[in-house]
Amino acid sequence: MAEENNQNAEEEVIVIEDDKHQETEVVQEPKKNNNKLFLILIALLIALLIALLILLLVVVKKKKESNDNIPKAQIEKITQKLKQKHIPKKDIQKLIKKANILYAKGKKIEALNLLNKLSIYSEALSNYNLGVIKLKEKNYNEAINYFNKAIANEDNRCISALNAAYASLKLNDKKRFVYYAKLAELYLPEESNSKSYPFYYALTQYYLGREFESLAGLEKSTTYQKETKELKTAVYNLYDDPYNVIDNTKDSFILGISYARIGEWTLAKNELQKIKEAYPLKADVALALVELKLKEYKNAANDLAPAKKADKVVYPIKVNIKPNTFDIDAAQEAFKNNFLNKKQIFEILFYYAPYKVFNINQTIEYLQKGSFGLGVDNLEQASTYLNKSSTISKLNIKMSEGIKLALNNHILKANKLFAKLAKKYPYHSILHYDLALTYASLKNYPKAYYHFLRAYHLDSTNYLAGIFAIIAGKEGHYKVDMIRRNLNDTIDFNDKKNKFYASLLSFIDGNLADSLSFTEGEYKKTKLNVAFSIGVLKTLGENDRLQTQAMLLKTIAPKDIIANLIYFYVTHSTNDMKKFAKEFQPVFLKGLKTWNLKSFYYGPLVSSEMYMEFAKISGQLPKLKIILENKLLDTNDPIPILQNLAFVDLYTKHFEESYTIFNDLIDNKGVDDYKTLFYGAVASIMANHHANAIALLALSKRKNKNAFESRYGLGLLYHEAKNLRGATIQYSKIPNGFDSQFFDFEVLP
Repeated sequence: MAEENNQNAEEEVIVIEDDKHQETEVVQEPKKNNNKLFLILIALLIALLIALLILLLVVVKKKKESNDNIPKAQIEKITQKLKQKHIPKKDIQKLIKKANILYAKGKKIEALNLLNKLSIYSEALSNYNLGVIKLKEKNYNEAINYFNKAIANEDNRCISALNAAYASLKLNDKKRFVYYAKLAELYLPEESNSKSYPFYYALTQYYLGREFESLAGLEKSTTYQKETKELKTAVYNLYDDPYNVIDNTKDSFILGISYARIGEWTLAKNELQKIKEAYPLKADVALALVELKLKEYKNAANDLAPAKKADKVVYPIKVNIKPNTFDIDAAQEAFKNNFLNKKQIFEILFYYAPYKVFNINQTIEYLQKGSFGLGVDNLEQASTYLNKSSTISKLNIKMSEGIKLALNNHILKANKLFAKLAKKYPYHSILHYDLALTYASLKNYPKAYYHFLRAYHLDSTNYLAGIFAIIAGKEGHYKVDMIRRNLNDTIDFNDKKNKFYASLLSFIDGNLADSLSFTEGEYKKTKLNVAFSIGVLKTLGENDRLQTQAMLLKTIAPKDIIANLIYFYVTHSTNDMKKFAKEFQPVFLKGLKTWNLKSFYYGPLVSSEMYMEFAKISGQLPKLKIILENKLLDTNDPIPILQNLAFVDLYTKHFEESYTIFNDLIDNKGVDDYKTLFYGAVASIMANHHANAIALLALSKRKNKNAFESRYGLGLLYHEAKNLRGATIQYSKIPNGFDSQFFDFEVLP
């Protein structure tokens, strides 16, 4: 039985060859009647065949010995080739062929090892590729399963672990994400000879939260170019480096956001517009925020419409007040560029404009009873009112009480008195004019516009009322074209008495040449006329003549705050604002004793604001805070003092104190003018009481529907509170190009 098995085993190896040989032999077997000669020939042939077989065996043996010496390095080279990550099909076929050659030459063990490794690698390669396919299908759980199999087969372990980490991240499975990221780091050395090693290193570091370390690998990465740039973009975004982000991406959305982060709003808008269809909600909201920065409010309102409809804010914002509002360097720069601009010149004209009375003699007599110092140009008699009736006389006396308050700088009290009289006597032009002048002094331009216009309509020869209606109307954003045409029709510009009116209208229109002619001619040296000349000369840059006029104004009103401040300004260079501020400090201290500070305490806002502006740029606001706190203890008119104190607290960054005072004025003392409401909102934002700011801005908007600062601040606060409907309503009513001096926002992460 054993013998039979041995025979069968031997045949199993040579079965094919032996069978063929036997068949051949069977076909050529000789017959029994062959003769002896034939047998001899057969014997000779057999001997020859034996010799040939011996020779063949020797050759085969030597060749086999030669094959036995195949160097191991060659086999290792074949094995190493299998470690490549993506072997083409033709290369796999070559490897299989080499394995078969080894087997045929007797290298059975090496051949089987090679085929085994190829089989294992082929399985790993399939699992890895299937994992990638499942990733693309967003079937992340199955992708992880395939990557686990690839890792188990000990091939592609690092990149499989990285992909498994990515799939875990998509599943929001942080625990598995960290596990696979650490696994990728463990297997990372296996890729040390790979050209892609720098990228694998960078991605591993990024996944492990070592974003800065990943940059080293990304800088050396020469493969995965697209992915390298994307990863660089992500890292630079994380480190708030939009410039490098821009250098490493072509994605319009990322470019748009990055351009926005560096303030390149136009470039940001161009990129975001390209992808509105691809990202209809995200791109629209991002575009709207950029358009707010570009002052394109109506466009912003339109682009927010999809988010409003979906009730999704997408990008939350935080409202803030522009930092330069409270920064002394920014304040000095703003002062240098804006002091005595056209807006401020108009405020000064309101400040120096005379009040009108029915009977100037009667008023002067009334005022002088109280030893009241009165300048000759503080009053003007209405030429059309020659009626000396008792009614007019009584009204004139009552108006004189208001004028006394106004000239004594108690503007708020004068305003209330005139307003009460106007309700009782609604058809007197000069009463409406005086009331309007107090509103203008308080910067309540909507009401100033209304009463100036009313005064002009009641008396078309009250030209100053008509011109002031245009100025107040422009400040309140009203249409004033019709008033302008009416004044053109009613004023005789050839009459020298009307030269001032003609020049003032030209200045309003921007025709400075005609305005300049007034300053070059002979004119009555009233405070109003001199102030107007200063405004024209400042606008034209006529510095030499400007100093002369400033000196004249200071001579006419030596204790007046505004006259002294203007004189200091025009006689000191603003090229070096630090030096300018330092030189003002002793002037400020001296002025505390020599100037009439009532206009600061109680008077027109332009006086208190200008005084605080100089104090702010020269570092004197803390002294003003002490002065106001002391004055509050010794006054029977506390409201203006409290208002000024609230402003000083605001600009000295005592935000909570400022917020408290403003709220007290509004809630407890009945102060509801636009400015108090508006600045109360500013203080509320700085003190982080945004809900209170919304309420105050809503109230201030009602006081002046065209107050775009209030609308913009309110729109942003609504936006912050995720009330997109309210935000878009406010944005849509702001004209494009409006530049807010206070409000800004930042996009939250």
